[in-house]
Amino acid sequence: MREKDVHVGLEIADHEIRLVVGQFFNTRLNILKVERVPSSGIQNTQIIDQNAVVQRIKTAVEHVQTTLGCPIERVVLSLPSVGLSRYVRRIVQPIELSVQLNDIKKIYREALRTEVPEHQALVNLSISKSVVNGITMRRLPINEICDSLSVDVDLLCADKEMVYRYVQTVEKAGLQVIEISLDSFALGKEASLFEKSLEQYLIAIKAERQSTSLSLFAKGKLVSSESIDMGTKNLIGSLSSRFKLPIDVADRLLHMNCRLGLDHYPNTPIYLWSSEGKTHTLSEQEVMNVIQPQLETWLNEIKTMVQPILATSNAKIILFGESGAINGFDQLLAKACGCECELYVPETLGIRSPSLASVSGLFYVIKDQSIIRDFEPAVDMQAFNDLINKDKEIVNEDTISGKFKGLFERR
Repeated sequence: MREKDVHVGLEIADHEIRLVVGQFFNTRLNILKVERVPSSGIQNTQIIDQNAVVQRIKTAVEHVQTTLGCPIERVVLSLPSVGLSRYVRRIVQPIELSVQLNDIKKIYREALRTEVPEHQALVNLSISKSVVNGITMRRLPINEICDSLSVDVDLLCADKEMVYRYVQTVEKAGLQVIEISLDSFALGKEASLFEKSLEQYLIAIKAERQSTSLSLFAKGKLVSSESIDMGTKNLIGSLSSRFKLPIDVADRLLHMNCRLGLDHYPNTPIYLWSSEGKTHTLSEQEVMNVIQPQLETWLNEIKTMVQPILATSNAKIILFGESGAINGFDQLLAKACGCECELYVPETLGIRSPSLASVSGLFYVIKDQSIIRDFEPAVDMQAFNDLINKDKEIVNEDTISGKFKGLFERR
């Protein structure tokens, strides 16, 4: 992967398509475009209407292509961590003098030949630790002098049918998939959870519309992942049914107007609308009275899932996903589970949203893999650069912005 190559991360969430275009420049990730398109055809994490999902992917791609001015050909695909299984294999590689990049490539090729159960597919592969001359290290020991290199390789597998279904859906949309990654693994790269879990167990909770996934990071590894078929869908449905509101209005009401975890909810209006010639108002107290039962059921289900981990170790919750951004949900979750909870928001400009944490991590997944693999860019870089240069030539320097831009470019 060359610096400045444009790549596209794609996530098929349970209610929308998320597309992020970015490139690395001076080791920093720059975001060029973010596109989120509502989508049906997904039930929890399963694609039940492939044609509907394909059409929404095409719509998202068309929107991005209009902005970029050139066609998108390839994507990096995020997959739900359904049926995650982790296998560890120790590989010993003879070394002639010092560890070279070619030795690391041989280890990866050997690891890829590992047989996994028939119903699973290998998704992510990573070296968790290396042992050189009796010394254990987490970084790749390039140029270290030794006779042999011993490494522990983590092979993360998921349900084969699910993996093939997602990849097939993207390919039917006319895109080539150059790499795949579990959403929990991508988050681990984005939020540095592998390094942080060396000191403390971390439970990454991805809260979405239809489902909630929980992934455990421990001792620098992604250990396991579980999913429950609960999210904000029931809360949004209750609001829509009780107050006869469109689903999209109830969705915005929950994510943008609600405050969870307060001791007292005011009865002042937070939403106003008209129906059949009558004006209606809705207060925060009325909203909470409707969603409280479903909210408590959801929290209790999460608490049940994390309790065995919290009972035996000091763990911290890392909350992300679209529903994680609901005001006060992180504090309510911390109180319910009895442990610290941090809402993770990517720091990169343009994707500062918990819902984009996984798709943002895809860029770091391929960046780490680029030392042993070549990844083709998402677009024709020659055409893209020609377009950028053409745009520079037609800048109107009679405007204030044009004059400033021309001033800096001439230096």
